[in-house]
Amino acid sequence: MVDLSQVASDAASKAGGASSQTSMTMEGAIEWYNKALFLMEDKKYKEALSCFDKALPASAEDEDLAIRIINGRGHAYYYLEEYPEAIKAYFEAMRINKDKVTGATLYNMGTAYANVELYDDAVKCFKQAIPRGLDGEQKKMCKEQIRRCNELLKIQKRKMGR
Repeated sequence: MVDLSQVASDAASKAGGASSQTSMTMEGAIEWYNKALFLMEDKKYKEALSCFDKALPASAEDEDLAIRIINGRGHAYYYLEEYPEAIKAYFEAMRINKDKVTGATLYNMGTAYANVELYDDAVKCFKQAIPRGLDGEQKKMCKEQIRRCNELLKIQKRKMGR
């Protein structure tokens, strides 16, 4: 079992969250989370990241909200092409409850791994994504990504073998 207060506190401190945020109500956290989602839709990822960070400290008592906020942070980092930070955020969410990780999150995590040329880890994520609520087209995309990553992994191993 993971201490949500500790995860939220750790993530907030990594993000530079102020201690005054801890007194925020759950309703305030939800408002910041919703604002972040609207900013994500508008492709304002840095602003969204700031809102997720503000929402996080007050989410410690709601596992689902904490996971959604931390995944949101991962998605914002992903779209900012800050792939190592995206991977870290996705892992933080998985630490809370690995059973609640969605196929879409695992797909994005796999893509982030591929972008930093960690193809083996990418393939693992794509394989785990397939049975987690993806539709037929999304599953097809995962399988294509697995194929591509396996090809790139072979090339990478050949280059390292020289």
